[in-house]
Amino acid sequence: MSATWFVYSPLSPRAISALADEYERHLEAYIDEHVDRIDEDESVPEVAAGGEVPPVSELQAAYALAKRPLPKPILARYRTCRSVLTLDRASDLEVGPCRGLVSTLRYLLPRAGEGALVFPNDVPLVPVEEMLARIEDKRGLPGFDGDEDDEDDDNVSALGKVLSKPKDAPGQVRALRVLASLEGLMNDPELSLDLRGTLQRSSKLAQRYAALLVEDGAVSDAKASKELGVSVEELTKMADELDRTLLALKD
Repeated sequence: MSATWFVYSPLSPRAISALADEYERHLEAYIDEHVDRIDEDESVPEVAAGGEVPPVSELQAAYALAKRPLPKPILARYRTCRSVLTLDRASDLEVGPCRGLVSTLRYLLPRAGEGALVFPNDVPLVPVEEMLARIEDKRGLPGFDGDEDDEDDDNVSALGKVLSKPKDAPGQVRALRVLASLEGLMNDPELSLDLRGTLQRSSKLAQRYAALLVEDGAVSDAKASKELGVSVEELTKMADELDRTLLALKD
């Protein structure tokens, strides 16, 4: 039985759309190379970006209907969400084949932004880190995460694989993290002033890089260096420093 899942993200609509496009390209490349390794009775969710995050009143009503309390930390995270990913035809994680859903979640969730939440067809909402922990020992599509023998390797956790071997171009995972930090800080009434001061004290390159991410979404170091007219090495050094600075500012 299939269902519809949602991922509510603090990333901007443009950034979440770019993530959905990246996933689609990754899936298409995988199918081209591994079509014979996908079982006929197994489906891969259809991923789409777009739509509005439902108002808080609808979330509260859903929890009330389910006779569940809405935890304050979950509500606080929900209020920061700005964009939506929809996963149609999601299989049941507990019943029947679910490797397509597992691999899809492992690709999307670490990239969905700090504080993102999963709506698995019904309440309660699940923090992305908790969902990743739930599927850590489940099998995904063989080779989807870059490990051809992952179906036979029980000694390496699937979560460890996807985090240690990202499929993004160099710097893109960090760019997603920097973008999420920027957007989170900009939307915080108190920290937005700190962010402005930090950027004013930063190099011109850092300011231009931050503006590029906000405008175009998370891009690789190679693309960013070309857009900004600097070497990849110079861009990478600056971006790593900006990443650390913004993370410290959030703490």
